[in-house]
Amino acid sequence: MRLLLNIIWFTFAGLWMAIGYALAALVCFALIITIPFGIASLRIGMFALWPFGRTVVRRADAGPASTIGNVLWFVSAA
Repeated sequence: MRLLLNIIWFTFAGLWMAIGYALAALVCFALIITIPFGIASLRIGMFALWPFGRTVVRRADAGPASTIGNVLWFVSAA
């Protein structure tokens, strides 16, 4: 079932979302200070390709810098 859902997702949305995240990562890599956001964008893009059957694990050691980064990511990407 996961394979079927992943194929449908990839066909209709996953490829385009992954390309969008890859382009965002290239822009982030061009601006030196935003390289960590580019790495995160590539990681999210990989999840966008094949989302079914994967889980996101919350890290307990992520501190305030992670929260600030998430807010900056949300503001700049939205």
